[in-house]
Amino acid sequence: MNKFYLSALVGASFLITGCVKPNAMTNFNYSNFYSKSLQHTSKNDIIRDNGVVAMLNATYLNKVDKTVRTSNFEVFLVGLFFTNTNGNIDKTFKDEYKLSLNNQKAESIAALSKEDEMFSKMPLYNPWAKYYIVKFNKNNLNKKFLEKLTYKETYTKFEYKELKLKLENSSGESTIVTFQKAQ
Repeated sequence: MNKFYLSALVGASFLITGCVKPNAMTNFNYSNFYSKSLQHTSKNDIIRDNGVVAMLNATYLNKVDKTVRTSNFEVFLVGLFFTNTNGNIDKTFKDEYKLSLNNQKAESIAALSKEDEMFSKMPLYNPWAKYYIVKFNKNNLNKKFLEKLTYKETYTKFEYKELKLKLENSSGESTIVTFQKAQ
């Protein structure tokens, strides 16, 4: 009888421990797109009279995806929401706002459709916002950075390290999200 209880106890312990993960940290896989992109996402607002005028949220894709990092562009997934647009965010963005990185214009701005696979991978999703893939030329950014250096700095600094993504409206109000450059 003791052998029966002993074998039942050993079998039950194998069954219970075999189905349990070893620790809580195994639930978090930092190699997947979502968790990496969450780390490199920032959000900021333009506020006027204690009310939000525009929302900017951006994910720095060069830090998330190796294929993007090796390209000649700094690439961002940008979500924009403007109040009082009557649902036409594209027109408001084109007519009244500009987006820049370290005071440089975007090389390309491509709107994402709701069916795009990026929507399922977004770490910060606003259903009222419009999303874009925005690219900035690394060579142009670096050229402008080097132009602003003093004579002594040209021997110690070779490329920009900080990225400031700025959304500015036609009345001069703006917001900035800052990222560290991917290496």
